[in-house]
This record gives sequence, structure tokens and C-alpha cells, in this order.
Amino acid sequence: MPFHTREQRWAVVVAHRRAGKTVATINDIVSQALYTDKENARYAYIAPFYSQAKQIAWDYLKYFTRDVASKTSESGLNVELFNGARVTLYGADNPDALRGIYLDGLVLDEYGDCKPNLWTEVLRATLADRKGWATFIGTPKGLNHFYDVWELARANPNFWYTTRIKASDSGILDPGELAEMKATMSEEEYEQEMECSFQA
Repeated sequence: MPFHTREQRWAVVVAHRRAGKTVATINDIVSQALYTDKENARYAYIAPFYSQAKQIAWDYLKYFTRDVASKTSESGLNVELFNGARVTLYGADNPDALRGIYLDGLVLDEYGDCKPNLWTEVLRATLADRKGWATFIGTPKGLNHFYDVWELARANPNFWYTTRIKASDSGILDPGELAEMKATMSEEEYEQEMECSFQA
């Protein structure tokens, strides 16, 4: 709920595997799209690869818009809502396809797996004229550009919402399952994937 009721324009969600990052952010996009007062509002969910976006988020997007969609495009991976707002899935593997569009909000999934300059050279400008928002989500993969955004966000709480959801705190996964995972993964793997350590 703190994520969904945030007031900051920018957000970073660092969460363990299977924590529900995609479900949360797809619902956030749909909610923002439903209640916007902007005409022809446009929103994007961006995964490192187009095929990944389709695999991860497409079924969720269709499911959570089933009662409010006026048009669904399987070929374009987008849903248009009854108010004219549109949510589209994209892949970061073709960044030039994202140039020239405008967005009122976007989610960057597993930003650490995307090209480091995707945000600064391509996506940031898509939000400028309509003062759109952005949410970065993912699980750590070392001290990369996702870590840099996390550190920037933590240093600027007035402008950035941040949360880190560790498996040991969330209660989402069964404790027995976590114990089994811990027994079969290396300590570094478990700390990174389940305890959200950037240093592991």
C-alpha cells in the first residue's frame, strides 16, 4: 500500500524473486491510467527483452484490465481503456523503438539487465513534456546502474519513493521453501536473489 499511495514522482522497488513486483506495478499503471485527467494518456511497462515483457506481464495486463478495456491488441501488446488511456508493453532490446514517443508513466523491470544509458538517453525525455512518472523494479545484480539509481533514490527521499523487500521479511514465500532454497543455493546467490543484497 505505501507504494500505491506514494506521492513522489520517481520510485525504486528492490524486491526478492517471486515477491510480486510485476503484479504490483501492472496494477499501479492500470490505476494511474484509469484515474488520469490527461487526454490520450500513454503508459509503458518495459522489460529487458520484448519476448520477456510478453511472457512476464501480458497475461497480467489483460487480466487486470478485463472490465475496463475498450480494445486489446495481441500484436501490439497494448490495452486501451474506456477513457482513451493506453498501456503498452515494450522490450529494452530495441531502444530506438522507444524514441519519439511520449509517456505519462513507465515501469522499468530488471533495469540492471538493460543498457545503462536506456534511462538517461532514451526514456527520461519521453516523460518530460507531460511530466510523467517512472518506477524502477528489480532484484539486485551487483553494483551496476540499478544500484546507482537505488543509491540516488535513497539520497533524495523527497523526490523518490524507495522500498527493499527481503524474503526474510515479506512473508510471501513459505518458510520451508526458503529453507530449501537456502540449502541448495550458494550463500551469495541466496543473499542476492532472496535477501536483495547488491554486495553479494
